[in-house]
Amino acid sequence: MMKDPRLHFSLGFISSLIRNGVPAMLALVVFCLGCQRVELPQIGNRIDSPIALASHPRVPVSYVLNASLGGEFETGSLQAFTQGSDGRLNVLSSVKVPRLGTAVAVAPSGGFLIAGFSGSGARLHVYSLDAQGVPALADKNNQQDLPSGRVSHVQIVQLPGRSDWVVVVTMADRSFDAQVLVYQFDPVAGFTRRMSAPRDFYVPDRDNLLGNYTMAWGSPVVFESLGLLVAFPYGSLGYLGINPTALDWLSGKASSGDTQYDLRTVSALVVDLNRLLTGSAVESSVGYVPLAFNAEGKKGDATQASNTKDNESYGFRVSYQSALALDAQGSFCEPNAPLSALGVHTAVVVTNTAAADVIALSGFNLVANQLRAQLDQNKKQPVLGDLVQSAPVSLTQKIPDLVDSAKGESIPTLVPQMGLIKSGGLCTLALLRVEQRRSSLGEEKSRIQVVTAENPAQQLQIESERRGLAAMTINGDSLFAGSFGSNQILQFKFDGSSLRSGGVLP
Repeated sequence: MMKDPRLHFSLGFISSLIRNGVPAMLALVVFCLGCQRVELPQIGNRIDSPIALASHPRVPVSYVLNASLGGEFETGSLQAFTQGSDGRLNVLSSVKVPRLGTAVAVAPSGGFLIAGFSGSGARLHVYSLDAQGVPALADKNNQQDLPSGRVSHVQIVQLPGRSDWVVVVTMADRSFDAQVLVYQFDPVAGFTRRMSAPRDFYVPDRDNLLGNYTMAWGSPVVFESLGLLVAFPYGSLGYLGINPTALDWLSGKASSGDTQYDLRTVSALVVDLNRLLTGSAVESSVGYVPLAFNAEGKKGDATQASNTKDNESYGFRVSYQSALALDAQGSFCEPNAPLSALGVHTAVVVTNTAAADVIALSGFNLVANQLRAQLDQNKKQPVLGDLVQSAPVSLTQKIPDLVDSAKGESIPTLVPQMGLIKSGGLCTLALLRVEQRRSSLGEEKSRIQVVTAENPAQQLQIESERRGLAAMTINGDSLFAGSFGSNQILQFKFDGSSLRSGGVLP
């Protein structure tokens, strides 16, 4: 085995000191006095592991949180960047931040942003934004420690009539370790924790005849105008019960109060944020609404036999990748054709399957009304009725490029983020879609998809020349994506009818 010459020199130097009468301990001290601590370089304006991006709501400035996942730099950074008149992307400012920054969100007011840092010392940091959108670290009191783990998502919303903010944090998204944390935030008073789901209202019970089972929810969205938080079910572990079929539930043959099953395992968690913020107990602020649709993203038909086309694949659906709320107050724009049917109070979700289908779930105004009516009757954690309607937005089996023709199966993809984009009079949905391949971290093929037609095969798509896109953000008619394969920020321009590549940073 080849020896490291530096190690050979070091041991030889110490040995020579000892042979010349220098005590061993003193020889080691003498040697170490000549040592220099290896210091990691500062990240500066470099881009490294850009896995979290966000945009300012009022000025053409976007932000990237560089996580420095490989540990090559002493810190990470929060960079503000903008597009110059020549079309190039330029760094506006760079703030030194801790490593492992994995989530960032800008307040709808544009006055501050919150960054989430992962690891054993997970926490939130608040950064103020000036009129030009340049960030600066806010008062140190505006920090919040989190449970250890990965901060996967941060949302900042403001409910009507309130001066404070709701901050929603998702930990360990898309797993059974997922947690949804809700904080009340005031720039002066700081953070107040209001809920940790599911820990604050659900504890596995070994005496339960249906099993000592765990449940998890994630991919949360907030309908500001309704004061409603919705988190989507990831399923359960250790569940011994058998829920009724979705068709029996749809037709009213199954009661939500039956002790033989637990419909919470297949339900979205819904939270009355107004109750929560005014001090109500968590169990008196939450409820559940079962989610079911068929392989076409549509609802079943209770008047037809179970083997008819609409019903044969109709079932309760759990496991979601990401979600987006369309709301009168918080949405960037109101979707029009081909998505004009997607009104306010709709959540767009992506299923956590190989297909990664995009489905619209509407009717959350009805959910909010029924939840509050039952909570007003002092019911604890009620299971609500059949209130949510489903409709397909983009099914991957309908897109030839996403189907393995030899196997007839969808190519496994992940949609980590989506958002609304507006250009040329069109307000529609844009998706970041990444192929999932084993042992290919940073080398996955990635594409941007814009819903410009009802037929998924006719929707705009552009494949990125760089690999490993992990996050995206939208600012005006530009979509920015971070590549941790090439450590660059990529721009894609949408003019309402076409999609093309733009600038690159650096």
